[in-house]
Amino acid sequence: MNKTIRNFVNIIRSGGKVQILATALLFSTAAIVPIAQSCASLSRSQLKSVNEFAAACDSLSAYPSLISSEMAEIRKERGIWYAVTLENPVLRHSELNATYAITKNSASSSAGLDASLKILQKYSRALSSLSHDNRVADPGREFRSAGRALDSLIGSFNSYRITRPLPLGITATAGKIVGYGAELSAHNARTKALREFISEGDTLISVLSDNLAEILSGSEIKALIQNEREGLQSNYLAFLKMTRPYENISEDRRYINLLERAGSLEEIRRSSVSAVKSLRRAHSKMAAEIMRKKSFTEARLQIDEFITEVRSLSKAAGKAIRKINN
Repeated sequence: MNKTIRNFVNIIRSGGKVQILATALLFSTAAIVPIAQSCASLSRSQLKSVNEFAAACDSLSAYPSLISSEMAEIRKERGIWYAVTLENPVLRHSELNATYAITKNSASSSAGLDASLKILQKYSRALSSLSHDNRVADPGREFRSAGRALDSLIGSFNSYRITRPLPLGITATAGKIVGYGAELSAHNARTKALREFISEGDTLISVLSDNLAEILSGSEIKALIQNEREGLQSNYLAFLKMTRPYENISEDRRYINLLERAGSLEEIRRSSVSAVKSLRRAHSKMAAEIMRKKSFTEARLQIDEFITEVRSLSKAAGKAIRKINN
């Protein structure tokens, strides 16, 4: 028996005026021990790991949408080249209108992908607001904003009915954490909030990662990328046959630039799939270890792997962005 508790027991047995006080202290001490153990705070290194994971999630959310936006741009340019080959003004006008309509509607065709990435972005920012070790201002304000956005985005995503519906439990947990109010400024309260948010968020990230991997690995997106690459080549060849060679130097440069950008799409797609799968593994391990109150040993390895995958994706996307700006 703990020495302090044993002394209290001896006082109680001896009676006297201090008996009531000693009894209260005894039960208070006994009750405090398990509470303190259950509320063990996250270490500075654990908070740093969670924050770095959140930052990598935020970076990941920015890149896969490049696939759809770049395909739309390539489709527009090759459509213009093809329209030039049509001598009939009515047919040419009709083709240009059709190209515009297809480009405009490309946003709706990628709605599921874009919505998934927005949800990931809001989740990562909510996680970041809770895990920032140097935060002195009210952490609940940023979390409240991200939590409300999650609620709206998940509802919108599920309305598309294009993949597995996302679980709604995270929105209830976010609402509960918002209710902590000013308490979130306390380290122990933020530890509790992080455990609850990451635990509930693991189901969301699992389903979200599976949905993203399914979209990005699907035969449809692979076929679309291949179609744009082949269509670009055939439409430009048709354009060249209708014009004088020496008039096309600037168009030739434009064609090479678009060809390079089309080639980048497959690299971005593959890197995105690898990063999304790594995201799921890292979050799953982090959630398991944070709930068992273990040090981030295996989780840190998975987080580092995830960060490496996101950097590879960033590098591939960076190449495409530089070509866009040329």
